[in-house]
Amino acid sequence: MRIAISGMFWAEPAVGSGQYLHHLVSTLAQNPGNRRFVLIIPRYTQPKRPQIHGWQIVMMPTPFDRRNRNLAKLWFEQVALGQVCRKLRVDLLHVPYFAAPRRPPAPVVVTIHDLVPLLLPEYRGGRSVQAYMRLAAAGAKRATRIIADSEHSRRDIIQQLNLPAERITVTHLAASPEYGPRDAATIGEVRNRFRLHRPYVYYISGFDVRKNVEMVVRTFADATRGWTERPQLALGGRLPTGSGPLFPDISATILETGIAADVAFLGRVSATDNAALMAGCAAFLFPSRYEGFGLTPLEAMQSGAPVIASSTTSVGEVVGDGGLQVDPDDLVGWAQALRRVLVDEALADDLRRRGMERSRLFTWHKTAEETLAVYDKAGRVRSR
Repeated sequence: MRIAISGMFWAEPAVGSGQYLHHLVSTLAQNPGNRRFVLIIPRYTQPKRPQIHGWQIVMMPTPFDRRNRNLAKLWFEQVALGQVCRKLRVDLLHVPYFAAPRRPPAPVVVTIHDLVPLLLPEYRGGRSVQAYMRLAAAGAKRATRIIADSEHSRRDIIQQLNLPAERITVTHLAASPEYGPRDAATIGEVRNRFRLHRPYVYYISGFDVRKNVEMVVRTFADATRGWTERPQLALGGRLPTGSGPLFPDISATILETGIAADVAFLGRVSATDNAALMAGCAAFLFPSRYEGFGLTPLEAMQSGAPVIASSTTSVGEVVGDGGLQVDPDDLVGWAQALRRVLVDEALADDLRRRGMERSRLFTWHKTAEETLAVYDKAGRVRSR
């Protein structure tokens, strides 16, 4: 079987869809079996040409490469992919994000990580974004098979896109192998570099409204109120330049709660530093209201952090018994959970152990095996 994979996000390995693409491709390349793979990458993204043993790499141009990136992306997804697939006579096309071609050139597998723009009003965007989402939905409805990251995403896809359940398979994601426990010297060096000279509570994952970062701030303030020696609250990631419905003003909440002296804004954090910060934190908070999978708390558990996370959407599904779960809007519950972890060393150690055990259930090898099984089912459509 010859399988083509869209490499739209190959040049963006740090974003979620890029991480998924890179980890899936690298794992599939380790044991291709009797399958031949083609990775089709849009040239306008200007990636470095990958060298993957046994794989055919196609760098595909569009008429809009130097004129309009949005049109180049649309042309690549809806026209160029089909051209390559037909020319190479592929047996299957995998689009590893929510943008399958409306006119499939072969049996298509599409991975839908989440349906945020369809479910949350703040993310719906203008007319062009909404039109793009309608096109993506039409492509998904014509796909042979759908891959969802979680059971919760699977239910969303069934309800929002009106697709039959039997066409949708759940393949959980996994944390990168670079996440894991760190020795004291490594943690100490990273802490010193970020000026974290006290025990610290850690958050990283973005500042948009669904991430519910205001709950992180209020939880920290309430849990440590009246303490003579507070820990620090470390917030990783680059702050948004503006505010509004999509990006609440987190600085205003910090000033309102009176904890400004205890907050450390870390800015951009590399994966290596992130793993050390997770491994060294007194607690990791993740109160997100909606996730298609919940990769960040999984990374934290794999790194050995005591995790407190949302009980909703896919987050609870991923965290399981590896962390404490709280409703994302229950401030009292969040403050009580954090206070318990900060004052009860035995509980914190138990959460570290349970989190690492839980994280071992999620591996990229397992994800790749389950994806290959989906390929095989979808590929039988052409052979009938």
